[in-house]
Amino acid sequence: MASQSRPSLPIVLVVEDDPILMMAMVDFVEKAGCEAIEATNVVEAIKILETRTDVRTVFTDLDMRGSTAGMKLAVAVRDRWPPVELVLVSSRPWAEHDLPARGVLFGKPFDERRIVSTIRKFAG
Repeated sequence: MASQSRPSLPIVLVVEDDPILMMAMVDFVEKAGCEAIEATNVVEAIKILETRTDVRTVFTDLDMRGSTAGMKLAVAVRDRWPPVELVLVSSRPWAEHDLPARGVLFGKPFDERRIVSTIRKFAG
């Protein structure tokens, strides 16, 4: 007997190098009704984006390992995958003109309600 396949959830690529923050970010994605795919660095994230066409949103930390690798990823996503939405988190302030178009920035500590709401909006 064939099983019914359930409808697929919107896919969110979560990019974070800290395991504790990754767990929190994945939890936010799941609370928004989406499926999280995890990448622990920019190279891994780019490989996923190059092989999957179902990623709707990238949720990335801009401050991975004390560098701006997350911002480089966000700029690459906007350049190479323009329809993909960007949810960005950072512990330091960024000027709005430094952010990629349509990138939504949240500070740390996380505002779970606002992040979940934004991911849900992008998934709809």
